[in-house]
Amino acid sequence: MTSTTETKRGRGDKRGETKKGMGPVFEVVDLEAQSPAEEAFGEVFDSRLIGQPEARQIALDVRARYRNPMRNKDYPLGIYYLVGKSRRGKSLLAQVLAHMFHGDKSALTRITSEDYYDDSQMMDLIGAPPKYVGYRAPVDVKQMKAERLAQVDGYSKVTDWNRIRVRINSSETIDIVVLEEFSKSGKDFFKFWMEVFDKGRKVLGNGETADFSNTVFILTDNLGMDKVEKEEEGNTIGFNSGVKKTLSHDEIEAIVMKEMKRFPPEFRNRIDQITVYRELTAQETMQIVDIQVAQFSDRIVEQMPRGEDFELDVQLSARQFLLKEAEEDVANLKRTIMKHIEVPMGRMLDRDNPEKVLGGDLVRVSWDGKSTKLTFAIARGEGNVDTNIEGLKRYLGDSPENMKGLAFQRRLAKVRGTVKRENMKDWSVILKAPTLDEVMSEGYAVQHDLKELYGLKMLNMSVNYEAPYMVVYVVRGTKEQLDMVASMNPELEIKEMSRALVVVNPKKS
Repeated sequence: MTSTTETKRGRGDKRGETKKGMGPVFEVVDLEAQSPAEEAFGEVFDSRLIGQPEARQIALDVRARYRNPMRNKDYPLGIYYLVGKSRRGKSLLAQVLAHMFHGDKSALTRITSEDYYDDSQMMDLIGAPPKYVGYRAPVDVKQMKAERLAQVDGYSKVTDWNRIRVRINSSETIDIVVLEEFSKSGKDFFKFWMEVFDKGRKVLGNGETADFSNTVFILTDNLGMDKVEKEEEGNTIGFNSGVKKTLSHDEIEAIVMKEMKRFPPEFRNRIDQITVYRELTAQETMQIVDIQVAQFSDRIVEQMPRGEDFELDVQLSARQFLLKEAEEDVANLKRTIMKHIEVPMGRMLDRDNPEKVLGGDLVRVSWDGKSTKLTFAIARGEGNVDTNIEGLKRYLGDSPENMKGLAFQRRLAKVRGTVKRENMKDWSVILKAPTLDEVMSEGYAVQHDLKELYGLKMLNMSVNYEAPYMVVYVVRGTKEQLDMVASMNPELEIKEMSRALVVVNPKKS
């Protein structure tokens, strides 16, 4: 009999070698350890969705599956069922995934299941058969030009055409589909998705096959939440009826799992994970206030013309006021911010207002702890606006210390403003690094800058996972834009390409 031992390989041992009289030498892999790229991915997620650790794990799971060349492509990429009380941000997970993979939170397909309670409405999904109104002949999206692919396909909401259209400017090929309030749909709607979840594809009414093998499904629902609310309100029959209480997460989860049994086992077996959304702590709710306020502040950079941008300082007291006015319910935050910050700021920015906010000003928003309104104060010319680039968001990790200066911003604005379609050409931009981890970590920043900073259109991206490690981006832009990229990023190799060599969104190996 022989025994196999697991040990650490010494520095002098080479992979595949065996010592005399011994079997292969194995290294134990720590599957719990995250790579730098996974840690960065998780940090971005944490900055956008608070207090839902299971949702965070779903995001990491989706990333791992999407990057796994050995996954079974006879099924969708992932099917996740999210349950919780109404307006708790269950659909936000899909938006965060769309942002993280495509740079656009709206790069997803959203379907309201209630719209298909009547089975006669299924034509919107299945598509009209030949000789019926709304019929369209089958098309091959791989052969379609980008200009046509960018148009809405009215045949069915879930055609490959429509799912590619919403992410057309992304180099990633993952599709994100949200099925909202799934349990409120009709029987035919349920059967439609059962087939998709089972086979990863669906033949539509015109004979065209919709391929969902690279699709992650987010199913949202408030299944069982009526029973949770009744128990918490004390509206039950028994000794403790009429007594209000707060159910624990485990108790809520038990109610949901019991309600899930209304679905047949073959459906439940197709779900990768059922997640019950957690109630947020006071600290987590305040973090969401901070995120919402920061997103509002981003509009200053995105929407104010050059020279008219200003700095907005929403102090802690004001954020506490917003939380109080929203009744500590994150579902009410957007409306509360609109009422107490956006509307007053609109008056302060009105061009007919003699005391309007001017470019370079600092606007401070505070609360005295008593009033029913916030206080707005202007410090003329005290705003720190030089580190903001016109119409652009900062890449995660940027700070005033490492952002480009005002001269760079003005030069960039000028280059972007002179872009004309007839002057645009296709270019390859190559990033090389000594290790795969360095290529991947640096690649996210380069991709962001090419698209969001320099305004280039991303046509394709490919990664060489073996030495020499590199990422190759195919972009479309003017010579002036690429000259600026080269001057600011000397580590990149840039070459002009022939249009005949460019393939938009090719199938990845």
